[in-house]
Amino acid sequence: MHIFKDESFRNRPIGTALDYTWAALSANWKNSAIVAAILLLLMLFQIIPILGIVAGVLQSIIFYALAYWAVENIIKSSNIENFKEQIQNANVKDMLFSFLAPASGFYLGFIIISVIFIAATALIFWLTGGGAIFSMMQEQMGNSSMAPEQAMIFYTQILGMGTPAILFFIIAITFFGYIWPLVYGYALMQRSFSDALNALFMLFSTRFWRAAFTMKYLKIVSLWMLILFGAMIVAGICASLFILIPVAVLILLWLTYFSAIVSAEVYNLYDDI
Repeated sequence: MHIFKDESFRNRPIGTALDYTWAALSANWKNSAIVAAILLLLMLFQIIPILGIVAGVLQSIIFYALAYWAVENIIKSSNIENFKEQIQNANVKDMLFSFLAPASGFYLGFIIISVIFIAATALIFWLTGGGAIFSMMQEQMGNSSMAPEQAMIFYTQILGMGTPAILFFIIAITFFGYIWPLVYGYALMQRSFSDALNALFMLFSTRFWRAAFTMKYLKIVSLWMLILFGAMIVAGICASLFILIPVAVLILLWLTYFSAIVSAEVYNLYDDI
């Protein structure tokens, strides 16, 4: 596919992605600080009823718009120095608003896919005894005289009936989480609302599944997941301490760039997808 001109993405994929991620964040600290402040403000607005829903949606779309912006600048760059120059010359307006259309389409597609998974899980739960579980819970509601042995049997029955739905959810999340970077990378190449929305449904494409089951893809995605997991733990710790919430937002911004770059990078690996 050769979307990225810098061949170092092929030679050291994760290391190069980390270099470009840091450059996207640090080449223009003023812009990064302004964007982080806007995201922080939207995060604080989320504690307000009704307004919080709007703020949450807008924040998510802005995160995706920033991902599109970072990847677009890499596509236009021949090397990391050229990329840094573009970041230094960028303005906040372009960062936030240049890719709102595909970002909004991608966000809507993500919501639709999430609803499909939730509905499928709920259906499996219901078909494998969910109705009986609700009946049992209603019967036992307010029954404070239940013996410990009866309670244990009751909760074991609930767990047994809910196991198929739980297993389906875990397996689906695992498999679709594995192919996610490749689909996300494809979505980041789209430039319209409808194309970005439709890109999410490549999660069900056999072409993408075949491309994902290669050793090189496995190695890149595994390292990405490890770094993502570690960074999210640090962000969570910072978010739990009020004074460090701005640091948590910066980490989330870093994660946005990193995930987008790795995803576009793995899509960049394939010439036949």
